[in-house]
Amino acid sequence: MRILIPVDFSEASARMLRFAFALNSRFTADLQVLHLFDIPITAGDDGEVYLRNYEAYRKSFEDELWDFVRRNRGQYHYDTQVFASSGGHYQGIVSFAGMHRPDLVIVGHKGAGKVARWMFGSVSRYLLTHPPAPVLSVPSSRPETAEAGFRKILLATDLSGPLPPAQTGFLLDFARRMDAKVGLLHARLGGEVALPEEAPLRASLAATFGSPVEDRDVLAGEDIARTLLAHMKEHGYDLLVTMPHRHTWIDRLLIGSETRQLADIADVAILALPER
Repeated sequence: MRILIPVDFSEASARMLRFAFALNSRFTADLQVLHLFDIPITAGDDGEVYLRNYEAYRKSFEDELWDFVRRNRGQYHYDTQVFASSGGHYQGIVSFAGMHRPDLVIVGHKGAGKVARWMFGSVSRYLLTHPPAPVLSVPSSRPETAEAGFRKILLATDLSGPLPPAQTGFLLDFARRMDAKVGLLHARLGGEVALPEEAPLRASLAATFGSPVEDRDVLAGEDIARTLLAHMKEHGYDLLVTMPHRHTWIDRLLIGSETRQLADIADVAILALPER
């Protein structure tokens, strides 16, 4: 198993790396620590000089990554690789994930606060809405501890179809490693009509995860994202699981994305499972 942790050398990033090392006590996976940098542009360099300068620049970041890992790994000594590369931040992470196939990506999100570094803004939002692998996004306010983990997991479902086998297997294994219980919630919009195919789907989800699908109406003036967060707070859940669906541009224009909104307002951890 491989876990990818993108970092930007900020203190918030260091906290996330310490959290990832602690969480990995439940997986003992190989860790991939990635930093993406902007390329300095030097006028007049020919191709050979440019490549030589680029490699020296990349190697300096690689050395800094090793120092960053040593300062933040604590008592843990898992097999770790560091990677420094140029490229757009979220595009670079997606490209890296496509090449190196991590089983889990751990990033941070700003939650209710305002952290201005890239990893806690558009990058985490993009990865949660377009996960190249299971993406665990943890709010910057969460303390990193040796007991990093989750006790109660809430799976949000819109009852539009069954959870694919790979995602089901990942979530069951994740919950087992956390020694956590999985609850299921359908946030129901006003006027929503139950379809006949929902009954067998509810039964299948209940049998798989050992919990019935609860329904909760989205009240006037609220939205699905805030309804999910209110349910989590009331029932003590500490991890929300979503599976973002692919939307057309008109969907995004008219109704937006619940996962995108959650990334902006949630002060809880979110696990986004890839649709495919």
